[in-house]
Amino acid sequence: MNQGALAVEGLSKRFGAAAVLDNLDLAIGAGSFFALLGASGSGKTTLLRLIAGFEAPDEGRITLDGADLSGVPPYERPINLVFQSYALFPHMTVADNVAFGLRRDGLSGTELDRRVAEMLALLRLDGLGERKSRQISGGQAQRVALARALAKRPKLLLLDEPLAALDRGLREHMRIELKRLHDALGTTFVLVTHDQEEALALADRVALLDRGRLAQLGTPEDLYERPASLAVARFIGQINLMEGRVAATGETLTIEVPGLGAVQARSAPLSVGAAVVVGLRPEKIDLGPGDNAREATVTDVTYLGDQSVYRLALADGVELRTARPNRDGPVARPGERVTVSWPASASQVFPAGAG
Repeated sequence: MNQGALAVEGLSKRFGAAAVLDNLDLAIGAGSFFALLGASGSGKTTLLRLIAGFEAPDEGRITLDGADLSGVPPYERPINLVFQSYALFPHMTVADNVAFGLRRDGLSGTELDRRVAEMLALLRLDGLGERKSRQISGGQAQRVALARALAKRPKLLLLDEPLAALDRGLREHMRIELKRLHDALGTTFVLVTHDQEEALALADRVALLDRGRLAQLGTPEDLYERPASLAVARFIGQINLMEGRVAATGETLTIEVPGLGAVQARSAPLSVGAAVVVGLRPEKIDLGPGDNAREATVTDVTYLGDQSVYRLALADGVELRTARPNRDGPVARPGERVTVSWPASASQVFPAGAG
């Protein structure tokens, strides 16, 4: 049997009258890098604590490699957790922090030294073993916390917002390190985060939670390119939204949008006359001629270094944003008239009033 396969079955958890998790089912494959994503209050942290054993469910069960974890205390579960704060012992050296859990398990002597050295090398902490944890950088502290968690060779590693305390440059570096570490070990990683960019960059599968329920489960590309609902589309990335009605169906939909007239959109199982919302990601909109071409006025340009975000005013108050790379500098200035266009395949169409 594969090691590190986690299953959540009919899991519910209430605090008082509030249902934090509501009959949740979830399967996490052995060896995967899985992300639990959601806004504050979505239930992701409660689910993490239930998996770790810090809370008990009101209903349902959690199994690891088929073994029911009900009643198993946290210290007996083959699961380790890296906290957002890292929770290192400041009076201990880096090596002693890494060795802490191993010593509690009775490991000593040459085997203890070997295991600690192995973890320090794996996390690129060679030469830092004798430093106190308060004498190292934030990125090094994060790697020490990972080394300590992985030293006991858990079946499952839980990561609770592990990059939140790092600056942007270091976060990007540590994403690469986490991917490298996961690929090297093959341990099941479960990341809990509210940062959608972090989830999309790291995970091979993402579960988006919304008020204790599963809003969508899939690959990062699934959630971004094929959101299951308007609520998912709004949460993942930036998106332009236009309301309209289906005027014709077929290989593409014709949507009548007030102020813009007929626009062509990706096919969806909708009937003529249905009220819909058309979603367009900013990077899918071109500045130039093409399908669905419309005239627009540039109202604002935000320069972000590698790209610029253009705010565009179309007919009858319709507004769109597009993001274009700055290969040769900004392509338009505020007040300029431009042509905007987008292919029908770039649109995402949702029933109106469904999130």
